[in-house]
Amino acid sequence: MTEEFLNILQKAAAEEAQAQRLYAAMLLMAPTAADKEKLIEIFKDESDHACAGEDMIVKYTTGQTGTISEQTGGVA
Repeated sequence: MTEEFLNILQKAAAEEAQAQRLYAAMLLMAPTAADKEKLIEIFKDESDHACAGEDMIVKYTTGQTGTISEQTGGVA
């Protein structure tokens, strides 16, 4: 694992967090129940991605593995 890889991974994690915030905002404004259902599915997917990325950051910065995914069990 290189420093460049970790930097890109951390950037990706930040962008996942931003995506989650945007989807949460859209959920509040969605005009129909069908739109909300679609956005909930996308939000869950983004949340799973965020957990996976954070797990990798924890692994490469602390040597610990699986902490976030194990604690959350995924959003599904």
